[in-house]
Amino acid sequence: MKTNSIWIWLTIAVIWVAVLVMSLGSPRLEFGSDPVVVDVAKIMDWFWGLVATVGVLRLTMFRRPTEVGWAQDTSYPWILGIVGAIWLAAAVASTSLPVFELGDEIVIPAAALIAPIAAAMLTWYACEFLVAGFAARQGGDPA
Repeated sequence: MKTNSIWIWLTIAVIWVAVLVMSLGSPRLEFGSDPVVVDVAKIMDWFWGLVATVGVLRLTMFRRPTEVGWAQDTSYPWILGIVGAIWLAAAVASTSLPVFELGDEIVIPAAALIAPIAAAMLTWYACEFLVAGFAARQGGDPA
């Protein structure tokens, strides 16, 4: 294993720590006069963590040789910083933003629903942007 791939494994670890924090600390969806409680974070967050993990691996270590940025590992520390900040913000938003209460019977944790989806999509974008951007700054494909 190359030394620079440690940055990617640390990035993936940060994603899954944030998923764990969101799963355990996010508010629950409640509805009905006899409240039915659904823990949407425990149901959904692992899926979006998996989507982000696949994105990080696909856009960094498993890039095709014909793609711009192939073998571009100088961007890996930046990916850790940016993706880590994205998932930290998602964890804070998911666990601490207020919920929407519709009447006395419905409680919707909007941030717990939206934050992991946004974090997964921003992870894909950030990885592609950084890897291709670093390759462009260094004069194209290093291979």
